[in-house]
Amino acid sequence: MKSVSNEHELSPDELEAALLACATEPVHIPGAIQPHGVLISCDAQLTRIHQVSANIEAMLGITADQVLAGSPEELMGSRRLEHIRDVIDNESPFRAVIFSIRTGGRARRFRVLPYHSGSRVVLEFEPVKGQPERSLFSVLTDWQTRLSRIRTLDTLANELTELTRDLAGYDRVMVYRFDEDWNGSVIAESRTEQVDSYLGHHFPASDIPEQVRRLYSIKRVRDIPDATADPVALVPETDPEDDAPLDLSKGVLRAVAPIHRLYLANMGVVASMSIALHVKGRLWGLLACHAERPMILSPALRDALRAVAQSASFQVELIQAHEQAELIARANDSRALLLDKQGEFRQVAELLKRHGKGWLKVFRASGAVLAVGERLEVVGEVPDQGDLESILAWLARESNHGQAWASSKLDATPLGRWVSSSIGGLLAAPLPIRHSRIAWLLLFRHEKIKTRVWAGNPEKRLESSGGRISPRSSFRSWEEEVRGRSEAWTTLEMRAAQDLASDVAAVVAANEISRLNEQLTQMASHDHLTGLWNRYRIGEEINQEIERARRYGGECCLMMLDIDHFKRFNDTFGHDAGDDVLVRVAEAARNSLRATDHVGRWGGEEFVVLAPETSLDDSRLLAERLRQMIENLDLGAYGTVTVSIGVAVTAGKEAQREFVTRADQALYAAKNAGRNRVELATD
Repeated sequence: MKSVSNEHELSPDELEAALLACATEPVHIPGAIQPHGVLISCDAQLTRIHQVSANIEAMLGITADQVLAGSPEELMGSRRLEHIRDVIDNESPFRAVIFSIRTGGRARRFRVLPYHSGSRVVLEFEPVKGQPERSLFSVLTDWQTRLSRIRTLDTLANELTELTRDLAGYDRVMVYRFDEDWNGSVIAESRTEQVDSYLGHHFPASDIPEQVRRLYSIKRVRDIPDATADPVALVPETDPEDDAPLDLSKGVLRAVAPIHRLYLANMGVVASMSIALHVKGRLWGLLACHAERPMILSPALRDALRAVAQSASFQVELIQAHEQAELIARANDSRALLLDKQGEFRQVAELLKRHGKGWLKVFRASGAVLAVGERLEVVGEVPDQGDLESILAWLARESNHGQAWASSKLDATPLGRWVSSSIGGLLAAPLPIRHSRIAWLLLFRHEKIKTRVWAGNPEKRLESSGGRISPRSSFRSWEEEVRGRSEAWTTLEMRAAQDLASDVAAVVAANEISRLNEQLTQMASHDHLTGLWNRYRIGEEINQEIERARRYGGECCLMMLDIDHFKRFNDTFGHDAGDDVLVRVAEAARNSLRATDHVGRWGGEEFVVLAPETSLDDSRLLAERLRQMIENLDLGAYGTVTVSIGVAVTAGKEAQREFVTRADQALYAAKNAGRNRVELATD
């Protein structure tokens, strides 16, 4: 199919205005539905009908006027209506009801999807034939088994497209992945020989604008059986008692926006279905299906494909978690080696010479710089010294001190003037020490020149009337060479680099590589975030108390505390929130203990309390008091926080490792017993 339109190139002002119009188009309130189903809008109590779709007579055998003059109970019966009431508030995405309605002298089965829409309850009816649910159960079971064996993203995406096309019969099925700028790319495809391939092609972010992406978080499936079919209007056009447009975001029948119908027509697509792939709460991509003919899927098959896509999303999370675990392991190995050998380093140059190449491998970097005081030590390919001085000065002025800074598009930042064209990315992690200027660990990445293949020229054009963006009339491959960019830095890489910078700072302080001052001494024994003793310092104190208990026959208590469900603070409010919670818990622990007790940060969200001359019974009381104090903390918007505590008491008859292990095992027992509790270790 082809589309011809009178277009002209956009000026910057026209582009901005047109993109704003596209981003604010009310696609969720079209005032119409697709013709393969019927819509009825009722009051919240399901006692009155306010609007229906104009095709209701053809579908249900009763005129719109008759339906509007009657009640939901007269149309469906009291038993079915009660069933709908029972499920209307269920949050499950599969909360539809299936029942029969007699029309034209025969009974027809319908799948009815009820949902709230403002002051109304909307009922969407779709005809159902046969019972496909039975045959789909074994398919879903087999898919779950196959998923457990998949270890790479490429394999997962290819398996997903093949299974979907086998089940649904579309001409082309794709896995479409978003990048950090919401441009999309096709990373897997299954298709017939008769349709074009889009594998490896890119699509601009404006093809799926923001308000459409938001809808995928409300309704994960967008099914368009026939984009050429005329939409069916609502009768009456406006609700007689509520003039607010009917929001159809939660439904499946929502009419297709005219611009999207034209977009599909220009692509040669008649039927389309897209299923959202969410990973860690963010829209990661789409399972996109196309056909050159109308295709009305059974609701059961559509639900099955939704379940298939959702399980694939979970597997993406597992694959990413495995990749992240490998990065963490490599980074931790590098950090452990660094701390184990810290006494061997006398100068910054020795530190970078010994470990620099390993850091480049861990972070996939092409060059590294360690800047401490007036010293600049480098490994690999980096800008020259004058440019590095300018970069460090800019970071000192503009960066958020204490936080890593990263860019994979340096030529688009003020730093672009100081790097060669072969360098595309920079990750800058500050060392948490005071100095005449801020100390930094800089990691550079080469640019990665890419030939990006777009599905049509992505430059937007303007229709001759209305000031609206028109879809591309051609989706023929259009190549663009992308330069000046590196592989993107991940959030995990930024956190790992910041942790490494903290360890480097500890080594620098411990060996007096830079000018010694009070902050360096504090850094060597205290956690930079909470101000508590760090693991090294609290470990020294544990050894001393064990020896004291052994020598004088006293007892010593060790408590291991772990914040419950800590990840939710980072996932819900961001990593700054997680840091705030750590600081508040550390402060509460410090303030609740006796003058003779010691508290330190063991690592991550885990803390250690050391209480000399404390019996098992007193340890239990002390730990319970601490647990309650933390539970009663007022964290404002973050809500409440709880901790699980494992307690061990020694009389000096064991080494530090065994002592810590018993407390740690008690902590795990507290976690397994339901969290927010205290458990005592056995001897």
